[in-house]
Amino acid sequence: PAFNPMALFQGCAAARPEDTPPLVVDFPDRPAKMLAAVLPDYGPASRLKVQLCDLPRLPLGKLRSTEIVVQVHSAGVNPTDWKQRKGTLSKICPLTLPTILGIDFSGVVARAGDDAPFTEGDEVFGRQTLDRMRELNGTYAEYVIVESADVYRKPSCLSHDEAAGVPHACLAAYAALGHVGKLVEKRKQADKAVLILGGSGG
Repeated sequence: PAFNPMALFQGCAAARPEDTPPLVVDFPDRPAKMLAAVLPDYGPASRLKVQLCDLPRLPLGKLRSTEIVVQVHSAGVNPTDWKQRKGTLSKICPLTLPTILGIDFSGVVARAGDDAPFTEGDEVFGRQTLDRMRELNGTYAEYVIVESADVYRKPSCLSHDEAAGVPHACLAAYAALGHVGKLVEKRKQADKAVLILGGSGG
């Protein structure tokens, strides 16, 4: 379909009280707004609206020393994402709507806290935890603030699209094999052999 610039600006900013401006990352050389796919209410994917939003809000008014701001180039879509969007997980993981979903990402570091092992310009990939997604915002946005412990340098052999598909699926596989399958408890290499049948999907 033809590109429609008006669709990008539909709805403008996510609703918030006008007399309580959010605390935002100070980007003197960047715009005060970012584009994001915002979910105004639970429902089908058609509910998502790409619109202008405030840059990520900071609860303490500044970046924590271990946090980094990532300019997102690609975001992954996981079963957790669409279950949250539909409201399937609303009983155990309720969202404050409107919200920005998204867990997995790949992008470039735009700013780093003093104790974070990254510098501006580093290509990284990682995940946003569910708690931080609800507190700040998810990865369906141009910028996201994440804990540096949940971020890794992107291998040069992977594109941003490929790297964004790794974190959640990789952690699910590790949890299944390592903890449910108890491979982390095995001491002998021979006891860690695994036969995978029909392993063609994530």
